[in-house]
Amino acid sequence: MMPRRRLSLALLTLALGSLAAGLGSASPADVGAVAKVQARAEATQNATTRALAVAAPVYFGDRLQTGPGARLEARLADDTVLTLGQNGRLTVDDFVYHPGATGNTLALRVTRGAFLFVGGKIEGPSGGNVSITTPVATLGVRGTTVWGGPIDHGYGVLVLKGLVTVTTAKGSVTLHPGEGTMIYGSKPPADAAPWPQHRTKQALASIAFQHVQ
Repeated sequence: MMPRRRLSLALLTLALGSLAAGLGSASPADVGAVAKVQARAEATQNATTRALAVAAPVYFGDRLQTGPGARLEARLADDTVLTLGQNGRLTVDDFVYHPGATGNTLALRVTRGAFLFVGGKIEGPSGGNVSITTPVATLGVRGTTVWGGPIDHGYGVLVLKGLVTVTTAKGSVTLHPGEGTMIYGSKPPADAAPWPQHRTKQALASIAFQHVQ
């Protein structure tokens, strides 16, 4: 018979191992769902990649990505709508939403491609703790519909609704509805100004759907 002390140690080790396994296999939190898909879009979570279709869940920490000619639209639990253009990559880094409560937060990281952000309830009537990190700048948003992405040999941000403060290592600019900015290399953001019609059309076309799944 195994001595009592050895038996207790063995049971403790087994219990800790089971607890660690349970924690490691815990499912990520569901933060939204796919609303539209054009061509191929995927989500990667813990080195596992899955194809995305309409109504598929979006989990916290998912790296959403699109291929050539693809579009993806996802609606989060607070009604934020995220649209990703072709060859894009976006991650929900932080999402805390409790209806009617304060302290809700949303942080997005767009590492590639063009996107459109339409703010939901986390922003609220006076704005909320929402930030979008891009390859060249951080966007602080309020009551917002905003486009961002590579365009005209630089990186552009165009505000369709609300206010957006674009901050880089070299400076910042605040954009009002109808205003955009361009960032070229390591230069500061250009002054806020309406965009030429051809640039606005090009920006919106980059996230527009031709056909949906």
